[in-house]
Amino acid sequence: MFKLSDILLNPKKSKRHPIEIILLGFFYVSVSLLLSLWIFPEYSSLLMVFLSVIACLYVAEGVLIMEEDKEKKADSESWILKEHLKALWFFILLFLGFVFAFAFWTIALPESLSSVVFNLQKSSLPAIESITGNATSNEVLQVILFNNLRVLLLALLFSLFYGAGAIFILAWNASIMGFVIGSLTKNSLGIAALPYAFLKYFMHGIPEMLAYFAAALAGGIIFMAIIRRDIEKDRIKRTLRDTSLLIAASILLLIIAALVEVYISSSI
Repeated sequence: MFKLSDILLNPKKSKRHPIEIILLGFFYVSVSLLLSLWIFPEYSSLLMVFLSVIACLYVAEGVLIMEEDKEKKADSESWILKEHLKALWFFILLFLGFVFAFAFWTIALPESLSSVVFNLQKSSLPAIESITGNATSNEVLQVILFNNLRVLLLALLFSLFYGAGAIFILAWNASIMGFVIGSLTKNSLGIAALPYAFLKYFMHGIPEMLAYFAAALAGGIIFMAIIRRDIEKDRIKRTLRDTSLLIAASILLLIIAALVEVYISSSI
C-alpha cells in the first residue's frame, strides 16, 4: 500500500520511484517557500532554501549511509561505481524537483510577490552576467570553469564536514536556475518558451549539477565512514580509492559542462 511516510522519510523507497522523487523535491520547495513567506517574508529568498535543505536532510543522509554500507560489501570497482550512479540519479531527480518548483513559483506568483521571494536570486544575476559580459569565449570558459571548480570544492568541503550539508549549495543553485527559467518564460513567450528555457539551461546545468553531486557524494561517504568509525585499514583504502574516482569524474564533468555552456548553450 502507498504510504506518504515511505516517500518523505524512507531513502530506500524514494530511490525506487523517479517521478516521486521529483514530486518530493517539488513538495519540499513549495512548502518551504510558503512557510518562509508566512514567517519571515523579508528573508524568504534565503529562508526557503534553508527550509528546503532541512526538509530533505534525513532522506539525503539516509542515501549516504546506504552508499557507505555498500563500500563494505563491494566486490569490484565497477560494481560499486554502478551503485554510486544510482545515488547520483536520486540526487539529480531531487534537484530537478527543486528546479521545477522554483520555476513554477516564479511564474505563478504575481510580480510584486515574486520580486520579494526571489530577491537574492535576482540580485545575484547581474554579478554573474558582468563577469562574462565583454570577454572572449576562451576567457569566459576560464572564468566559468574556475567558478564551477570553486563551487565543487565547497560541495566537497560541506559534505566532508556536514555530511549532507552540500545539499544547501545545490538547493541554492536550483533556486537560481529555477528563477532564471521562470523569469525567461514569464517575460518572453509565456508557457510556450518553457521547453526552450529548460533546454538552454539544462543542457549544461545537468552535467554541472551531476559533477557537484558526485563530489558531495564522495565527501559524504567519507563523512559517514568517519562518524560511524568504519575506518579499518583495508576498507578505508577502498573508500578513498572509490571517492577519488568520483572526484575525478566530477572534475571531468565540470569541464564538459563548461564547454557546453560556452560553445552550445550560449548560442541557443
